[in-house]
Amino acid sequence: MTDQDIRKIVCRLLVEWEKQPQALDQLLEKHLRKTKLEYNQVQRTLATNLVAGVVRWRLRLDHFIDKLQNRNKKIKPELKSILRLALFELDFPTDSPRPGYAIVSEAVNLTKIIAPGREGFVNGILRSYLRLGRHELLPKDNNEADNLAILHSLPVWLIKQWQNNFDKPAVQNLCLQANRFTGTTFRVNRLKLSRKDLLLRFEARNDTDLKLVPGLYAENAFSAVQAAPLLSSEEFKKGFLSVQDEGAQLIGELLNPQPGELILDACAAPGGKTAHLTELSDDKSKIIAADREPRRLKRVVETAKRLELSSIKPVCVDLSKALPTDLAHAYDAILVDAPCSGLGVIRRRADLRWRKKNEESDQLATIQLQILQNCSRYLKIGGRLLYATCTTIRKENQEVVRHFLSENSNFRQLSKEEFKPERLQNIISREGFLETSLIKESTMDGFFAALMTRIA
Repeated sequence: MTDQDIRKIVCRLLVEWEKQPQALDQLLEKHLRKTKLEYNQVQRTLATNLVAGVVRWRLRLDHFIDKLQNRNKKIKPELKSILRLALFELDFPTDSPRPGYAIVSEAVNLTKIIAPGREGFVNGILRSYLRLGRHELLPKDNNEADNLAILHSLPVWLIKQWQNNFDKPAVQNLCLQANRFTGTTFRVNRLKLSRKDLLLRFEARNDTDLKLVPGLYAENAFSAVQAAPLLSSEEFKKGFLSVQDEGAQLIGELLNPQPGELILDACAAPGGKTAHLTELSDDKSKIIAADREPRRLKRVVETAKRLELSSIKPVCVDLSKALPTDLAHAYDAILVDAPCSGLGVIRRRADLRWRKKNEESDQLATIQLQILQNCSRYLKIGGRLLYATCTTIRKENQEVVRHFLSENSNFRQLSKEEFKPERLQNIISREGFLETSLIKESTMDGFFAALMTRIA
């Protein structure tokens, strides 16, 4: 298989995705299976990066096309996919970039195969881009929602939500965070060895391409530019490490589980935070991992088995309703990792920004409050209740917490000075919230958390 064959597959995949959006990785797998040509891992990685890049930057790429057309005519999907792909490669050169003329030439050759007769149109659009450059074509005003949406290829409604809730520097940071992805983050299983010892193990193998970097905030976090060697390592198989974003690790640390405690992990699947809570409590607490989906609960069991954790009890239950008698205990700590819009992870899922709608947050906020209200009934006096999401929408975050507290005078929110471990107080806002996406230069996903306690 040649690189042109790869780009031909990518273009056809993009056309199909545009007609019927679906999981990009599964769609790529389907298109690769359909071809009779052999491909290597480098070519597969190229295809993955091109697909994700074009889908992520679709709005910006379409802006270029619209600006460069002499006549504002509707372009057929096949032709648009060729233009999007070439403009993406021109606008976002890799570490070993190809010359612009080579990208244009390959796009023209691809047009001969996919959309014969339109070679001149493609050539003209792409050469105009080379002549003018991105700075001439992109909007100059960085404050208007429409312009920010084009610059960062984000839905206008999302930009407007951020502008309604945050100041200008925070909005700019959120826009940058949405497209900043520097590698995969892992969590070291502290029950088996320390982060320092694990990093020394990998460094001793002299694999400099891994570029392992300790996390800045979570005690056992580190990131790697290349995840595959770690995922196939003996250390991973033996449960020495897990994939988990540093922001997600902070959630577990903020709940601060202790040995001997009875803990409810609500909406627990697929089990990353459950396992972390177990590790933090030295596998000496009792953790009820509750979720309504049996299929996803299987992953909790699989994770616990790989990490050799014994104190997790998975249970299938609807957390918006009263718990069964055998689970209706007085818990020392409860984590409500609520179902949310997931907009805090758009940097790692290229198509997520285009699948979400503004109205979804209103529906989710109702469900989130219902789960929080229900689970809070089972917290003992003096216990800890941590509400968490992986979204940047305040109606799913602060507004849910404030609504809950307004209706439950027997709960109060902890101030930043009350958080433990104390080293994390520096990243808690004055209002007592964790918002990882607002931490400048952060490489974390966008997580939110608020810690409450029952006082009566």
